[in-house]
Amino acid sequence: MLAADRAFLFCLICAISWVGGCYRERPTQVGLEGRGVSVFVLSGSGNLSEFSVYVVSPSDLSIGRTVESLSTEAFFTQPAVWRIENQADIFHARTVENIGRLTFALVPQGYKQTIPANGSAPSILPGKQYFFDCVTVNAPGSRGSFQLVDDRVVRSEINLPCLQARNGKQVTVPCNAH
Repeated sequence: MLAADRAFLFCLICAISWVGGCYRERPTQVGLEGRGVSVFVLSGSGNLSEFSVYVVSPSDLSIGRTVESLSTEAFFTQPAVWRIENQADIFHARTVENIGRLTFALVPQGYKQTIPANGSAPSILPGKQYFFDCVTVNAPGSRGSFQLVDDRVVRSEINLPCLQARNGKQVTVPCNAH
């Protein structure tokens, strides 16, 4: 085999590996189903590290509020109402597609409920807005909001403020501010 043929073959193998590697990573998507209870329908190629649900309070929407860090936990003024975390190391967590359907307040195999630490999560209530944060590794995670309307879980739109650094602190600002 000539050197030029080997170089071409090497480049071809590298290109196929690169394209094939990127093709396998699919962003996490979360669909919503359920009557009375929230069911999160998960798809994508990532491994589920943790899943949290927050109640969005009016103070979360206020402008000019100082936020201690850039974490989702610090952004909301009330702690999560439910959180599950992977029991193994993050690289050996179950894939979101393997889990498939995640029912609010039910802990899937291989995970532990960390919020609440004891007991059951509170019920999803009509008239309240909720925010979910699906944290994955090996693919982008997903976030979104939902509410209970006529006993059905539906996606909702919440105009959460953005964060801007001011005097070394993170402050909530309208998202259209530059």
